[in-house]
Amino acid sequence: AAQAVDNPDRETLVVTVDRRGKLFLDDREIGTQELQSKVAAIMRVRPQTPVLIRGDRQAAYNDIMQAMVLLQTAGVPSVGLVTQTPDTRKPGKK
Repeated sequence: AAQAVDNPDRETLVVTVDRRGKLFLDDREIGTQELQSKVAAIMRVRPQTPVLIRGDRQAAYNDIMQAMVLLQTAGVPSVGLVTQTPDTRKPGKK
């Protein structure tokens, strides 16, 4: 299954969850089953690969938690979270 891995030598995998709950791997939209199989294949080849979840500021907490469970099911021992500081350049605008 190593052939199915697009870039097995990548240092860190970043999974993004947007405000609609859509998942992205390397900025490409991906379904849950495909994400799980790709990550599982990478973890078989490189079990120490760090995996991070980057949540859109408007992403639902539940969607981020579901992504964490999905990644752990795929064999990721520890999932990190990327946080974004609030945009303070536009005071008064949300």
